Amino acid sequence: MQSSLKRDIVETVERVDNPGAERKGETESGGGWTHGSKGRESLQLHGDLPIIQQANRQKIGELEKELVASWRNLVGGYYRRFRPPHFSYSGKHQSSGDRSSQTTTTNPHGATIEELLEYSFLKADFDFVSAQAAKQDDDLVQAEKPLNESDILHNPSRSRHPVIGGPHRFKGGSTASIAMISTPSPTPFWHPSTPSSLVVSHVGDTRILLCSTSTGLAIPLTTDHHPSSPIEGNRLRRYAATFVTDSFGEERMSGLANTRSFGDMQSKRIGVSAEPELRRVEMGPAEYSFLALMTDGVSGAMSDQEVVDIVKEARTPDEGARDVVGFATEVGADGDNATCLVIRLGGWERRLEGGLGSMGTKEERLWRREEATDPRQRRR
Repeated sequence: MQSSLKRDIVETVERVDNPGAERKGETESGGGWTHGSKGRESLQLHGDLPIIQQANRQKIGELEKELVASWRNLVGGYYRRFRPPHFSYSGKHQSSGDRSSQTTTTNPHGATIEELLEYSFLKADFDFVSAQAAKQDDDLVQAEKPLNESDILHNPSRSRHPVIGGPHRFKGGSTASIAMISTPSPTPFWHPSTPSSLVVSHVGDTRILLCSTSTGLAIPLTTDHHPSSPIEGNRLRRYAATFVTDSFGEERMSGLANTRSFGDMQSKRIGVSAEPELRRVEMGPAEYSFLALMTDGVSGAMSDQEVVDIVKEARTPDEGARDVVGFATEVGADGDNATCLVIRLGGWERRLEGGLGSMGTKEERLWRREEATDPRQRRR
C-alpha cells in the first residue's frame, strides 16, 4: 500500500513540474475528471461543466438597436442621444426598421454578462414604463400608492384585483442592486479554497459592501446615484436646468433624490434611467469574508464600517443581517424602512482576524445606542 501511495505522489509531482505534459490516466467524463490507476478503482470528481451559450451577434445587435429606438420614440429627450456603453452595436442609432448598420464582433461567442445585465435593466424598465403610459391618469391618489397594495399579505401570490396596482397609472419608482457570483469549479463560492467572480449591477441608492478578510475594512461596490454625485451631475446637467436642495440639505432633481431608478416615468425625459452601474471583482480564495446588501434605511443611518463590524460579531449571516437592521432602526432618526442581506464568502470563519476585528467602531456604536435610548435626548 505504501508503494502504491508513493507512486501516486511521484506521478502528481511530475505533473506539477511539467504543466504542459499530458495528464496520464485522466479522461474527461461527463461532469468531472476520472483518474485511472493500475489495480485500483477509478476516482471520479463530479461537477457540472460550464455551459456554453450560443448566440447570434447580428440578432443581439438588432435587439439592442430596437430597444434604444423604442426608448427614443416613447420618451425622447435624454434618450435621443442615449448610447448604452456595454451594447455591442456600432454606429449611430437607427430606427427600429433599419438593419443596415453593422454590429461589432468583440465577443464572437455571444453577449458578455455586462451586456446582458444592461439590456435586462433597460428592457424591464421600458416594459414597465410603456405599460404604465397606456393606463389612465385621472386618479392622483391611486398613482402614488404602492403596486402591491392589493396583495393578500399571508399569500402574496394572490391579489384582490386581476391587475396588480389597479387600472390607474403608477408614477413611483424603485432602486435595485444585484450581485451575481460564479466559480470556475464545482465547489461552492463560500468554500475557503474557491476563487470566484462577482458582478454587481446597481441603480439608485441601495448599497453593496464587501468585507476584506485581511484588513477587516468595508469595501463599497456601489455609489449613490444622487444629483450631488459628480458623475451624475455631468450626465444630467444638460437636461435638467437646476438641482434643488430640500430642507434636509439633500439635492433633488425634478423632486427626486435618485437620478437612476426603475419607473419614475415623469422624469424619464430629463435622464432618470435604469442604466445600471456595473462592476466586476475577481475574488481570490478566502479573500473576502462576506457580502452585505442593504437599503438606504440602513446606509443612511450607519457608516459602512459599522455595518461590517456588526456582522463580524454575529454567529451566522442571518443573525448579522438582523443585528444590522435592529441597530439601524434603533439609532436612525428618519424612520425609513431598513432591509439587509448578508452572504457568506470564503473568509467567513476568519472575519474577526483582519485589522481591529469588530472593535474599530465598538465605542462609537455603544455611544450611539445610549444616545438613541436616552429619554432625555428625546425631549430636546
